[in-house]
Amino acid sequence: MRNDKRVPKQSVHIWMKRAVGILICVAFCGVIASAQKRSNDNAEGVTLADLGVTEAQKTELEMLWKLKRQKQIQAVEDLKTLNRLAKDTLAEDTDIQETLVEFRTKRKEAQQKIEKIEEGLLQTLPIRAQLHLTLLGVLDNGIPPRIPKSQTDKKTDGTSQQRK
Repeated sequence: MRNDKRVPKQSVHIWMKRAVGILICVAFCGVIASAQKRSNDNAEGVTLADLGVTEAQKTELEMLWKLKRQKQIQAVEDLKTLNRLAKDTLAEDTDIQETLVEFRTKRKEAQQKIEKIEEGLLQTLPIRAQLHLTLLGVLDNGIPPRIPKSQTDKKTDGTSQQRK
């Protein structure tokens, strides 16, 4: 003997559970979507215009950034030249001395150009802009620029293997 009234009550109860579960999932997905939207709004960050940087200062900053990048590229190229010279057993001391003097002169000139532009910018940039640009490394922050891992992983002799 089956009770016919009970079967519909169970099916209604099951459908109610499923509907409540679906509504909970929809509400949960809505909360996640709104949180992601808020995090995307915050991810935009502060622009130079928000910090009060003028167009003239922006061009100076771009020039400074290009000079720093060129200095880094030139330093890598010069180190490759010095490395080749160090491996050359037939190189004369006068050639080595000339190459080293030229290397140091280029490096000092590039650093002086960069410092001159930075000092000019420090006189005109707003304090908040100076703070953000120092944190980003556009202005000098004392931390050397990162060298890609491929450069540091190369082993030049047996001593670097012994240190590890």
